[in-house]
Amino acid sequence: MPMSRRRWEILAAVLIVLLALGLRLHRLADWSLGNDEIAEVRWASGSFPSMIDEVRNDKVHPPLDYIVQHLIGLTAAPEWVRRLPSVIAGTMTVLFVFLLGRWWVSPAAGLFAALMLTLATNHVRYSQEVRPYSMAFFFVAASLVALELFSRKKRWWWAAGWIATVWLAGATLYLAGVMAAVAGFTRIYLDRRETLAVLWRRLPLIVAAWTLLYLPWLHVVFRAARSVSPQPAERLDWPWWQLRLQVFGTGDWRFEPVSLGSWAFWLAVLIGLAVSVRHRPLRTAAAWLLLGSVLTVVFLQLRPHYQTPRYLMPAWIGAFPLAGAAVAVLFRRRLTAPLGVAILALVVGYNAITLRTYFRGERADWRGIAEYVHQRVQPGDTVLLTNNWVVRNFGWYWQRLPPRQGVAVERFILQSHDFHGPAWIVTGQCLPRPPLDAAEVIQQYPMTELAEVRYLAPESVLTMKEELCPE
Repeated sequence: MPMSRRRWEILAAVLIVLLALGLRLHRLADWSLGNDEIAEVRWASGSFPSMIDEVRNDKVHPPLDYIVQHLIGLTAAPEWVRRLPSVIAGTMTVLFVFLLGRWWVSPAAGLFAALMLTLATNHVRYSQEVRPYSMAFFFVAASLVALELFSRKKRWWWAAGWIATVWLAGATLYLAGVMAAVAGFTRIYLDRRETLAVLWRRLPLIVAAWTLLYLPWLHVVFRAARSVSPQPAERLDWPWWQLRLQVFGTGDWRFEPVSLGSWAFWLAVLIGLAVSVRHRPLRTAAAWLLLGSVLTVVFLQLRPHYQTPRYLMPAWIGAFPLAGAAVAVLFRRRLTAPLGVAILALVVGYNAITLRTYFRGERADWRGIAEYVHQRVQPGDTVLLTNNWVVRNFGWYWQRLPPRQGVAVERFILQSHDFHGPAWIVTGQCLPRPPLDAAEVIQQYPMTELAEVRYLAPESVLTMKEELCPE
């Protein structure tokens, strides 16, 4: 007996989720922690009060992901285990995007959306890092799944699940909480006279409950709002758009021209926006992407932070139900099916190319640098760390290696006298500095914050009148 359509759908969804899990587990233990991961793990490795103090003083993220890392640290698990929460959250986000696409449009829309998110390199990247982003995306998607289940089942615990997951999104990443609220309010508004009328009437009470739950952390938010911004506002010119169209299409974090695959993805998103006119629940994804992106950009203009595309990622996840819906609708008609095939082939093909580059290993390798120096230093040598960046990252792994007797490890501090070899000089994020030419470059790590290992021979002298590598 042939398989029913329902069974084929379940089989396809299972295979896509398993592919998502496999990609997010691939080479998980091969890469060392990068700078931001090291900072999070270092803070989480202290006592609970000291960890909370570090997160408060940093004023960049809420504490939930740090609490998870603190609990993992109590188990003395291998380093790669710290990445498993992101792997699980990323994989579950793929499943939730499938469910949302299925409920909002059709099973095919859910499958196409899940497939494109599965292969999105930047989602894979953050599903493999000790950072709060993957968990935040998970809670945003989970909140909408809970809301849909309440709409369908009318069970109070699904409403409680929606309220809880929106709050958890905000406890993981500030902007994720905003995205979860925006998307949730939109979905409730769309069915405010039907299946979600009870939540529409009680929204003021729900907002009050969120405020009460968030009260212990609100003073940190207010402090962050009053603090001096570390960066000027970004110029929203064509290079700004070009980077984000490529990064959130089929690219990685490199600045490069917008690829044909990325244009195909954004064409699908535009078609999905048109499809949302006829599929009312899909307008939730439209608000999630468009209104969420606008709010993020406005916030970053008013309160600039370090210029990086990743702050748009909580809104970006809303693009996938739209793109999946577009491909599914195009496949329904013989006239438009070739366009659907072309879009899907381009998105999948270009993502596969980007994923291949990503998995080639072009990642931070401070562990490798520390091991390289550790194997070569001799008693009487000095290991010179040129700035706080190197102290934080190289030092994290150096401290985990067996002690080398007779080897001094120093942070370079400008002094009036010259510095004599023998010394191993580790640089990071360092522009060309002519005085460093006295030390021979013996190993370069361009993908690790432009790090270099230099050797200053015993007869050589390093004369400096300013910092070696200003941060």
